[in-house]
Parts: sequence; C-alpha cells; structure tokens
Amino acid sequence: MHKKNVLIVATIIIATLTYISFFNTLNTEKDTTSAEPTQQTAHKIRPEFSLPDLHGKMRNIKEWDNHYLVINFWATWCPPCREEIPEFITLQKEYQASNLQFIGVAIDNEAAVQQFALEMGMNYPSLIAGMPGVELAKQYGNSMGALPFSVIVNPEGRIVAQQIGLLERSKILATAQLPKD
Repeated sequence: MHKKNVLIVATIIIATLTYISFFNTLNTEKDTTSAEPTQQTAHKIRPEFSLPDLHGKMRNIKEWDNHYLVINFWATWCPPCREEIPEFITLQKEYQASNLQFIGVAIDNEAAVQQFALEMGMNYPSLIAGMPGVELAKQYGNSMGALPFSVIVNPEGRIVAQQIGLLERSKILATAQLPKD
C-alpha cells in the first residue's frame, strides 16, 4: 500500500511540473518578442513593497531608489527561471557599478531559495515572497501569473519594460542604456 501511495504522489508531482513547464514554455515562446510595458503599466510608478531577504531582514524596494532595477519574479521549481539566473548573476557583477541592480522575488519557500542561491552563487538580493508574491507580480503587470516575470524600473521609479518568460541580456542593456560589452 505504501508503494502505491508514493507512486500516486510522484505521478501527481510529475504531472504538475510538466504542466507548469509546458505553460511557461508557451508563455516564453509567445511573449519573449517584446519587453514593452502594457498600457496599464507603461511608465507607471513601481508599487512599493517590503519582503524578507535570505537572512530574514526586511528589505523595502525604496532601498534601491535611483538605480535601474531588474525585478525578477521566479521560483526554484521553474525551469526557465533557473535558466536565466546565471546571466543575471553575470550582469550584476559586470554592471553593479553602472547603477544596475537585480532583485529576485521568490515565489517559493525560504529553504528552497536559500539552497538554490547558495548553489548558484547569487550575488544580488533574493527576497522571499511565497505565494503572496503572485499578487505582487500582478501589481507589476503580470496578469497571467506566469514565471519567470521581470520588470525593469528606471532610476525615477517608473516601470519601463516588462517580460513574461526569459529576459535577455540585450533587452536589459538596451533598456538601461548600458554599453554592450
């Protein structure tokens, strides 16, 4: 009986992950051609929020005012999210002196995010939102609730680009008006 329960649970988990991956693939293919904000979020002032970081310290988005921000909503169980994070780590290292700041907002649990951040060597703040982060992502323009979802906020605090699916290096550099290497 125990083996049967394990098999059922494993099948449900695999089916759920397959569905999420398929849904994200469709969104990535459909939406990666444009990182333009929608009419609702175009040049909208970014919503304010506070969330705990990996050390439990509450961090407020205003802490990074006057920077170009790439706010990335992600989860450890999201394959496209995992794919784009190494590039974000590289860009943070290369351009942090150029007023570019990445901020991860994890739609995940603290333990999973801590382990992933350690394994990846994340060099930018990763804030823990859990499932309430889905609502925060909606405030930033993600009406579909898909991951990954990223927004670029200019130093004046206005949303100037958003992307459902993978956010490419070239879009970040062009939007933040940073020199290409």
